[in-house]
Amino acid sequence: MNLFHEPILSFLLATAVPAFGWAQPALPDTAGKQPSAFLKDTLVFPRTDSMRSVTVTAIKNNLQVENGRITMNLANSALTAGASAFELLKRMPGVGVTQDDNISLRGSEGVQVLIDGKMNYLTGKQLADLLKGMSGDNIVRIELLTTPTANYDAAGNAGIINIVTRKRTTRGYAVDLRTTVTRGSTWMHNENISASVNTGTWSLYGSFDYNTPNRQVNSTSGNTIPENGTSLRLHRQNTSRYLIKFYTGRAGIDYQLNKHHQLSAHYHGYFDDFTAPKDALVYRYGPDQQVHSTVRTTTNIVEPYHYDAANLAWTWWLDTTGKKLTTEAHYISYRNLSDALMTSTLTSGIDGALLEKNALRTHQPGYITIRSAKADLEWPTPTILWKAGLKYAGVTNDNHYRFDSLINDRYEEASSMSNHFLYEERVAAAYVSAFKKIQRTSFVAGLRIEHTDAKGQTLKDGNFNRWQYTSLFPSLSIDQELHDHKLSLSLSRRINRPAYADLNPVRWYTDQYFYYAGNPSLVPEMAWLLSAAWTVHRKYILTASYALRENYLTKRLTMDSSANAVKSQTANFRNLQRFDLLVSAPFSAGPWSLQLNAGINHSRYPLSQLSGETTLARWSANVQLQQQLRLPAGFRAELAAYYYSSELWGIYLKRPLYYVDAGLRKNFGQDKLTAQISLTDIFRTYRLRGTSLSNTTDYWYNDRPEAHRISLSLQYRIGGKLTTRKATQLEEQERL
Repeated sequence: MNLFHEPILSFLLATAVPAFGWAQPALPDTAGKQPSAFLKDTLVFPRTDSMRSVTVTAIKNNLQVENGRITMNLANSALTAGASAFELLKRMPGVGVTQDDNISLRGSEGVQVLIDGKMNYLTGKQLADLLKGMSGDNIVRIELLTTPTANYDAAGNAGIINIVTRKRTTRGYAVDLRTTVTRGSTWMHNENISASVNTGTWSLYGSFDYNTPNRQVNSTSGNTIPENGTSLRLHRQNTSRYLIKFYTGRAGIDYQLNKHHQLSAHYHGYFDDFTAPKDALVYRYGPDQQVHSTVRTTTNIVEPYHYDAANLAWTWWLDTTGKKLTTEAHYISYRNLSDALMTSTLTSGIDGALLEKNALRTHQPGYITIRSAKADLEWPTPTILWKAGLKYAGVTNDNHYRFDSLINDRYEEASSMSNHFLYEERVAAAYVSAFKKIQRTSFVAGLRIEHTDAKGQTLKDGNFNRWQYTSLFPSLSIDQELHDHKLSLSLSRRINRPAYADLNPVRWYTDQYFYYAGNPSLVPEMAWLLSAAWTVHRKYILTASYALRENYLTKRLTMDSSANAVKSQTANFRNLQRFDLLVSAPFSAGPWSLQLNAGINHSRYPLSQLSGETTLARWSANVQLQQQLRLPAGFRAELAAYYYSSELWGIYLKRPLYYVDAGLRKNFGQDKLTAQISLTDIFRTYRLRGTSLSNTTDYWYNDRPEAHRISLSLQYRIGGKLTTRKATQLEEQERL
């Protein structure tokens, strides 16, 4: 559906001024706590892992940067209607997505994504599908921690992203009803009901969400293959339709036994009824540049996902000085029951005669179970706030996959492609950190130790790998206040363990000439992260960061000579050095506000070639302009524009990307009814394009995800907002 005229880049750059709404961070829920303990925590020992406001203007800015944390507020944004959490993440500075929907931060896919402080235990495509099924209307803010402290898991070389949803912080009851209708290539809708009760002694919340984030991706790609002593140039035209019915449920209870003890139980689960019919037409050009033959591939994928996560927590306030012990136990079960049938026909480019027909049937059930327990202690003294903790996590991954080829009208097992993959992992960790403030200077120092024992094996061929290692992860942060300026420095060491799916050697075909496969030989990536921030007049912010990553994990392309296909898989590169510089500047005049975020970065790393290796190095830039305007009668208008220059991405050089979004928001009936309309990718410019820089293959791609949409959202509130919940941090979920 063509809603608007095609874009002009000069118009984009000239009119690119956007905005998101900005909400005051919610105060801690003090129900059941002794007042003196709360005041002690708040006034004397501020939480070092919490965002503190640094910007004071007539209209609050949507972006804040401090203490190694970047926060984007969305509570009152007019751009969330019809948008998913996945789409909102792409608006964060330094966040991007790959061709296969992997989320990256500052050039690395080693990023943890938390929801309300809880790990979701998903990564890659599964994480992307979860976030695409999560409505942006429920998101208050997105926090980006560039150099996490020791009380966070050491995993995540790029940092941590925390998605904070709407919560209730006051006593009473609340019911929210929301419906959203979106039109792109198809109709999509989202219905949600959320309810909570908070008596002060106990609070109960629950929500159910039904979402149909259907979408279509059109793409072209190509590469050269050898065949019968000559070279054939392939040109693909792919259409992928994703038909999704997403059911999500959340429930929980917090019970205040007395002023010292609180018990909590929470559940988060979803069922993703996922099907994906895909069509690919591959033109095979000979040396004479004429069509030698064509291959038409049809793939039907049925992949229902089941996710269940439950946790129990106990909090004990030891006394009135702020001493607190928190213990938690988590259980996560993830099941992916995947079946697919891929059929291909090869026809002559001269007369269209059928030359060959084949089919490949796959059955790939995957089962992952995660059990985790942790304890955290806060112990303030007159001079230092101490934190310490222990954690243990166990993971099992079982994937018995089978491929069957159609031979003489019968399906027979393709034994070379079938196998049974088993993976076990145990991680034990301990940490200690200290916070101290001396006049206008504050320090946070921490040390975390983690021991990992992991083993993976494919039973059919007897391939067995084991990893055992113990690592130290120090962190240090210093903040110096200088009147109305502030200087912040932070340093931390991180680890990025391979995702469970990336270790699994199973294949996922796009067509018979391109597939994704796991790599059982992967080793963890280690990194040092250094960050500095300068805040001027508590308003203008300059942030610089440097990352040195060893055994850098990213995608690699090679030619599978046995199948004459391009194989894409995650691999270890020797190292990566990356420098980032970000400028954040808000401007306002009366009812109008503008947020400018501009950044440059430089990446450098070695890349393997057919003979030896070469070193890639490149500067890149990005600009985000976000504008907000308060109109008469309570209307709020927003316009957002984004530009990203060419950038290195593993073996790819990504091409420039630019797009514009707009929205309008209005509250009615004493703010009980909120109506929003949003227009995304107004000028139809959102494209993901890249070219291989390795001479192992000349693969290139040009994807056009469905981003051009119009959405209308209505939300009605009864009684108030939703119940607050405590945040936790776990790591194993992220690597599913």
